[in-house]
Amino acid sequence: MLPLERQNKILEILEQRQAVSVDELSALLYSSGATIRRDLQALENGGMIRRTHGGAVHIDSNSMDFPMTLRENENLNAKEVLAQKALPLIRDGQTLFMDSSSTICRLARHLTGFQRIRVITNGLKTASILADIDGVEVYSTGGRLRDNAMSFGGTQAMDFARQFHADYAFISCRGIDPEVGVTESNETEAELKRVYIQNAKRVVLMCDGSKIGQRFFCKIAPVESIWKIITNVQLPAEYGQ
Repeated sequence: MLPLERQNKILEILEQRQAVSVDELSALLYSSGATIRRDLQALENGGMIRRTHGGAVHIDSNSMDFPMTLRENENLNAKEVLAQKALPLIRDGQTLFMDSSSTICRLARHLTGFQRIRVITNGLKTASILADIDGVEVYSTGGRLRDNAMSFGGTQAMDFARQFHADYAFISCRGIDPEVGVTESNETEAELKRVYIQNAKRVVLMCDGSKIGQRFFCKIAPVESIWKIITNVQLPAEYGQ
């Protein structure tokens, strides 16, 4: 098992149990104690867990922002399904807002075969992928780099994004709930996504089934402001799609 896969498993176990020992993780993941301790150190350095004597405890994920290196390897099959569903919406000559999420990053990989598309993004990884694709004109928001998330944010990023209007805004989220709306764990990301929503003709939310019914720290927008929700599960009727 690769380190990132093992660390994702540790996060899943901690979310279920709230606390776990190194010995338990070693048995569950068929790994040595030294390997598990290195994984726990890496996760603690990323602010995702808190180590204790002999183990680790779960940190409330409502305000947690997972690193891009972990997020891009989660639910890959689901993200590919979402990308394939979103792709038919895109046409030559369009202007798109694309956020910095790993889900939208997956969509970016498929923007091939177009003559000309403009993309405004705050995602460093997204911009890097698009820069290698012919026919895509990339505008990076710039601003303060959140290196853990590989994204730009802050006042400069928002001011840059406000200059443009787009046919579509493709965004993802940490959670969506019919009462609370679309939510994010990081305030900087939430603020920029609000700009995208305000300046786009149509907003497409791409989120896998694990995010349905979840509520996180920062509200992005009410569900009613989303033109289309693309997911890999049957969306409950209360979402109005």
